[in-house]
Amino acid sequence: MTIRRAGRRGGAGGSNGAKRRRRLVVPAASLAACGVFLAACGGGGSAATSTTDRPTSASSISAATSTSTAAPATAAVLAAYRAASSAFVQALTTADPNYPALAATMVDPELQSVRANLLADQRQGIVGRGSVTLHPKVASVSATSATVLDCAYSASELVYAASGKPVPPVTPPENDGVRATLILTGGTWKLSKQTVTEGKCARGS
Repeated sequence: MTIRRAGRRGGAGGSNGAKRRRRLVVPAASLAACGVFLAACGGGGSAATSTTDRPTSASSISAATSTSTAAPATAAVLAAYRAASSAFVQALTTADPNYPALAATMVDPELQSVRANLLADQRQGIVGRGSVTLHPKVASVSATSATVLDCAYSASELVYAASGKPVPPVTPPENDGVRATLILTGGTWKLSKQTVTEGKCARGS
């Protein structure tokens, strides 16, 4: 999930002035159900995200998954990815590491990483705002794990809550490549790991 348009020195996830991004959790409710990892889900208008899903062909599903089960599994995985992203966006608007939807949509190590970043933001009076547009595709899915690839258009940023001023350095909107791993736990798909390559994917891919 990539919901970072600015970075800062020090703190979890960044140093030496490098940009620091948050991993979505990107997409409690799916982005689509919200109206999702992000459109009408932004609390108080601080963060909002629209999402456009592209159809996933049967060839993108692992050979171990039959055609009859591919569609339901793909839909469930995409919904979980969006739900994790949405949960993160909501938590970021107030920098709340204990936002309930985080644990509902993520597991460690992603959950631990996200909470650490949010706690660092909270201590420094930093919150997030802006939008992220998702274009997720299921690359593979098995009985207990799945991989989602995304080229997310990020126009979000970190700001100081007290002043509303951006946290430097500020970068323009860009398309970020995302590779997310989800696992099936207790009958629910949850985000377990996510890596983001900033500005390294073609728009709409």
